[in-house]
Amino acid sequence: MPWALSVPLLSEESLSSWLVRAALRQGCDPLSLTGAIWPTWRIWTRDIDREIPLVRMRPLVNASGISSAEFQKAGVRDDCEKVAGYSLPETRTWPWLLALGSRNRTRHGGQQVCTLCLAEDSTPYLRRHWRFAWHTGCRFHGVQLIDECPACKAPIEPHRLSAEDQHLAQCSRCHDDFRKVVCTLHLAEAFSVQVMADRALKSSNVTFREAPIAPADWFSMVAFFIGVVRRASRRPASPLADALLSLGISVTDSRMPLSGLAFELLPVSERSALLASVERLLSIGVEETFSALVAFNVKTSALHDHRKSPPVVLLPLLLRLSHHPHGPHRHRVPPAHRPMSERAVRASWARLKRRMKAEPTF
Repeated sequence: MPWALSVPLLSEESLSSWLVRAALRQGCDPLSLTGAIWPTWRIWTRDIDREIPLVRMRPLVNASGISSAEFQKAGVRDDCEKVAGYSLPETRTWPWLLALGSRNRTRHGGQQVCTLCLAEDSTPYLRRHWRFAWHTGCRFHGVQLIDECPACKAPIEPHRLSAEDQHLAQCSRCHDDFRKVVCTLHLAEAFSVQVMADRALKSSNVTFREAPIAPADWFSMVAFFIGVVRRASRRPASPLADALLSLGISVTDSRMPLSGLAFELLPVSERSALLASVERLLSIGVEETFSALVAFNVKTSALHDHRKSPPVVLLPLLLRLSHHPHGPHRHRVPPAHRPMSERAVRASWARLKRRMKAEPTF
């Protein structure tokens, strides 16, 4: 039987956002609503923004009056598979989609919002494109997105709101209103890559070196350059770091990631810094970039893990670099008395802070 109060899907709204709004509109919390629709399915232990499986669709369509086609369009699977270039599994992290880090109903991250968009909404809601890892700023307001509560530093978890909360523009833990947050300006360079990525996603093909390529190849190339910058930041005294510095990219920037987490797990500030560096490489062109790598005698082994294939579109350029063959890996066990480096300690601390976000700090 359909709900007495209808809740339409809004423009570019994510599935989790709609489910939370539907629950608050009916006067209950999200867990109660989804439990009534799917009594035996624990929906909030998974990333529902990816898609609602067709086998689970009928009770939702009957209750909401919204067609299954609209719900499928609101999911991100089609876009993510276009970006990845292959069919994605049900589980595991998806390339370029922010990972929630779910443990039961608690989250380590994965949701980000523009506070100014929420403030302008008559009914605050989350946009599906905020889940994409290349989105670090608002396309309308030019401010950086936030991915945690500014007051208590908890992850943004709207599915844990209660019926009394009435809207999702607030922290589910301390109930601070996100719409009152003072915004930070977005890095122009990171926003430039964001625009290019959005364009590549919407296009059937993009151009690289005056030849059409698939969107997946473009995203693969950007992911490769992100990896190059991160590898250089781990070894600031290396030919690779020197080559990037000659191109105007400082790998010792304080905003660079310390944790070693996958790009899809990084906080918005660190993703923004990486994209800003990649924008520099894209703007000067891959020809000049690889000329600098050749000039500083950078080996191909310094650019990427030899166990993974590099982007097809970059293979002709990688052939210009000298190759240092890898022998068998030797795992050296450091002596027990040897202290960890400062960088290793900072990386461990950054990973621990991400895990601690899922637990109350008060």
